[in-house]
Amino acid sequence: MMQVRCQRCGWVFTLSRDAIGFAVAEAQASEAEYYQEPCPKCRHVIKIQVSELQKRLPADYTLPVLPPKPAPVHVSKGEEPKAAASPPAPAPALEPKPKKPPKPKAEPVTKPRAASKPKAAAKPKAAPRPSSKK
Repeated sequence: MMQVRCQRCGWVFTLSRDAIGFAVAEAQASEAEYYQEPCPKCRHVIKIQVSELQKRLPADYTLPVLPPKPAPVHVSKGEEPKAAASPPAPAPALEPKPKKPPKPKAEPVTKPRAASKPKAAAKPKAAPRPSSKK
């Protein structure tokens, strides 16, 4: 277990023993000196030294085996990909649904407006206050 603090937002989170083991295995596979862990709150990348991660693992801990990365597919202009194992099966054809005839548009109904209430007379403005200068 290892507690890590984000330098950007200050969020503290814990890496489990398995997460540390996976991080060390991934860093060793790419021969990296640092492992990059995103902050779960703000997604800022936090760099952790692999040597610090290794210190947190027990001596008898076996690193997990990483799955192999797929080979990249290089395609030239006008060629099809050569590394494709088999094309995906086409989706079954769906029968088109019969379209419903459009509904005739009705003419808008206009309602007579109700007589509006007369507006209240404006209030007179208050007289300015006399100044209290002596």
